[in-house]
Amino acid sequence: MSYKNSFWLAAYAAIALTELVAEISGNSTLVFWTKPLLMPLLAAWFFHETPGSNRFVRYAVLSALGFSTLGDILLMFAHDAEGELFFILGLGSFLLAHLFYTSGFLLRDHTRKHFLLRHPWWAIPFLAFSLALLGWLWMGIPVGLRSPVSFYATAISLTALSVVNLYPVVSKSVFYQLLLGACLFIVSDSLIAVTKFGHPFAGARIAIMLTYILGQWLLASGARIPAARKPDPDQAD
Repeated sequence: MSYKNSFWLAAYAAIALTELVAEISGNSTLVFWTKPLLMPLLAAWFFHETPGSNRFVRYAVLSALGFSTLGDILLMFAHDAEGELFFILGLGSFLLAHLFYTSGFLLRDHTRKHFLLRHPWWAIPFLAFSLALLGWLWMGIPVGLRSPVSFYATAISLTALSVVNLYPVVSKSVFYQLLLGACLFIVSDSLIAVTKFGHPFAGARIAIMLTYILGQWLLASGARIPAARKPDPDQAD
């Protein structure tokens, strides 16, 4: 990693730590200035780390980080008078972020895209989690938000499943790094829904941001590593 790349990663870590401290101390002004900087700094690091990588994957991840930035900004206004509108717009921005991640991971390698079709049981825990979460929160979700929230719950599951589909073509360490990142992103989004729709709890903001910061970094960090083919487990014999 070059000095320039180290700078961007160090800046991301520093702003992330500052943002978490601001959440812990309840300093809303500091949150307002630090939160929108997180994903642009991570995007700058990823951009400088991936000059020769697959262009589609590169720009898919950069687009995901860009829409995440927009979502971060919009959700900061979700508690104002027009809070519901900003929440929907923020939800839409993060939906696009998940769709860009999903498309980037699905097209990262042009072969063996049948892995998830041959192993559909991988989808069960992610879809079951989404259904259980929706079932728990359903009565607290306003009627007008039930459809977009349900669609979003499906989209975040697809991000994780697109990572699962990479299992045959990336190293085990990269696979688990990406999968952990996707799961942390799901947890972060789920905690937002839990606090938004009737089940707030102490330390929610810290938990949301910690899982978000780590999840996004793990996804970007894993996506920068070129796919290294390994034997297809179903064709090993």
